[in-house]
Amino acid sequence: MNYNASKKRTGLFTIFGLLLLSMLSPTAEARDNTDDVLAELSLGDLLNMEIYVATKTAMTIEEAPSIVSVITGDEIKNMGARSLMDVARIIPGFDFYRGSAVYYSASYIRGMSAVGKYKLLMNGHGMNSEAMGIFFDKFPVGNIRKIEIIRGPGSALYGAGAYLGVINIITKGGGDESFRISFEGGSYNSLKSYAEFTYEKDHLKAYLFADYYDTDGYDGIVESDTATNSTVIASHAPNELTESGNHGNIQTNISYKNFYFTGLFQNMNYEDPIGIANALTDRNKCGDIFAFGEIGYKLPIKDRGHLLVKGYYDYHNFKREYEIFSYETGEMDMHTGFPPGEGLFGNPVYKNSVSGGEIAADYEILSGINLVSGFSYEYWKVFDVEHHANFNPTGNILEVNEVEYPGSPYQYFPGGMTDISDKGNWLEEADRSIMAFYIQGIFDLKELFSLEKGVKGLTLTTGLRYDHYDDVGSSTNPRLGLVYAPTEKLWFKGLYGTAFRAPSWSEMYAKNNPASVGNGDVEPENVRVLEFLMGYHFTENIQSSVTLFHILAEDLIKGSQGTFKNVGEFESQGVETEIKLVYDRFRYAYINATYQDIMNTTHKTIESNGGQVFTHGDFFSGNVPNFYGSIGVNRDFFDEQVIANLSLSYMAERKRSEEKVWIGEELTDKDKRDAIDAYILLNTSFTFRNYIKGWEFQISGFNLLGDDHRDPIAIVGVKNDLPRPGRTFTGRISYAF
Repeated sequence: MNYNASKKRTGLFTIFGLLLLSMLSPTAEARDNTDDVLAELSLGDLLNMEIYVATKTAMTIEEAPSIVSVITGDEIKNMGARSLMDVARIIPGFDFYRGSAVYYSASYIRGMSAVGKYKLLMNGHGMNSEAMGIFFDKFPVGNIRKIEIIRGPGSALYGAGAYLGVINIITKGGGDESFRISFEGGSYNSLKSYAEFTYEKDHLKAYLFADYYDTDGYDGIVESDTATNSTVIASHAPNELTESGNHGNIQTNISYKNFYFTGLFQNMNYEDPIGIANALTDRNKCGDIFAFGEIGYKLPIKDRGHLLVKGYYDYHNFKREYEIFSYETGEMDMHTGFPPGEGLFGNPVYKNSVSGGEIAADYEILSGINLVSGFSYEYWKVFDVEHHANFNPTGNILEVNEVEYPGSPYQYFPGGMTDISDKGNWLEEADRSIMAFYIQGIFDLKELFSLEKGVKGLTLTTGLRYDHYDDVGSSTNPRLGLVYAPTEKLWFKGLYGTAFRAPSWSEMYAKNNPASVGNGDVEPENVRVLEFLMGYHFTENIQSSVTLFHILAEDLIKGSQGTFKNVGEFESQGVETEIKLVYDRFRYAYINATYQDIMNTTHKTIESNGGQVFTHGDFFSGNVPNFYGSIGVNRDFFDEQVIANLSLSYMAERKRSEEKVWIGEELTDKDKRDAIDAYILLNTSFTFRNYIKGWEFQISGFNLLGDDHRDPIAIVGVKNDLPRPGRTFTGRISYAF
């Protein structure tokens, strides 16, 4: 990073600090608004909201035995967020980015790779799909009331997948708002329309949301790919990537007395920016349908607790049309029989369903002791697995129509796209049953022992969950949390917990893949996390916190010698800091920063062809920053008729992995690419409301500095990673009836 760029960034942070001080007036008063539930909260409540995700009972952020962040629907709307990817940038410890090989939202949490390692919930319902990352940035944001985020393990309550964090998206319900329609347009011919309907009468509440989004996508240049320096595979790089696509959502919440129903339907069609082999092509098509429905009954128990009974069904239809290598590869001499203009195609398909239920209860057995317990059962199934291809993609000899085709050189099937599901399928059909039991005790030590002096609050939370998988065995995960507040202004949290991630379908049941095949003996990944938080209220309006964390991940699943095995260990430690200033729902600001140190501690031994042996010590795992942070400020003008939002996100450079490999008898870096440069994203949004009754207008700009920023790709052949958009703009108009 050059001096001028560093000076520019330092200046921007200084300007932000001055804006923050000038735009937030301590004489501002909370206003009485009725168009949103959050408008009724006091100043203290806005800083210390009541949440559910940490204990499955109502607790404030300060009381909760977890490191928790909350993002409100107002904040999401004020920033002009286009998707959850925009929202994630303001969460300490979270680093979401665009994946490459498949068009998904990849992530790091506290420096650890988090693909499939955080639990995503919608209204408390687990999004039961291993392709969760595909859906993350496709979820609607216009229907969100608030998002509750745990940074840290959550398996003691939520089981597999709550490995590094939990995200609970809470949507609006009947009576929250009026009927509203909105239209949004922006850069790259991006168009979005959505509508929400709400109804409330007596005990019946209903909410319905629907949206549709279509875009040509960003057309940045990919300078190189895995085929760039190959003598046998043709490369399209440098060339434009393709990100066009569309998706639609329908989401609903219905409740009558103690009964409720919540559900979501998503239909997604999009193109991969880079193909499954990380070779640039323009003919990759992906289509997904995801849906879930949950029905439940929540019964009060003598004003001392609740009993919840629920059942649910999830469905995912996964369909791909992959051009693995471009048509030039098919026409090369060593690849026989390919007609002009025909690339190497493979079309994998499968369906996944989850049916399950849960019985849970919380009960105050006596003053100061609250118990939470539950039992759940789920049945997962992968079915209708198919594979069509125009060549043999298995890497082995494959017989098709009584003719044997080698894994290499590639030969064209005479009939073109051919169903090879019988002998060359990519995934086994499989199922799994999961039973789980959990119990948690929340002990108010102040009340139990009548503590007064030097104790504003003192709570101990202990918990344990047991999960049994019929295909991978069992996992038991404890949690322990102590929350101590000596005064109203100061509080501390000491937390310990473990978590696990069950092996994915691919890691267990993938087959006929020349890279890695599944391993039925692979075991769950495990993690242990220790956290400490200190929080302080400077004033009624200003709150700060500092969090220290240490993460030790073991038994990580990696592709090794052609199959998946438990061969990885990682360690991460760091600090998260945050300051929030809140005067009302339209006048607030925040500053947060994360520092993290991530090491691969596997101590892997590698051997050269000549017999030289090298054993790794601890080394930097690569492609994650040591530091990142964000600053934001929001303020209303002209009696809430204009809402101005300004935010800045900083990402330090991402150095490459220090892993070594043998090239001949020379020991060298596996990844010799330059580090990904640091960057700043400056975003702003202006909302105009109540000038005309019922109408609202918004204009938003993103990456206003035009910084060249890139998302990391671990594949060494993609030299300059995945370019992301420069300046982009969106405009929104909505009308509430």
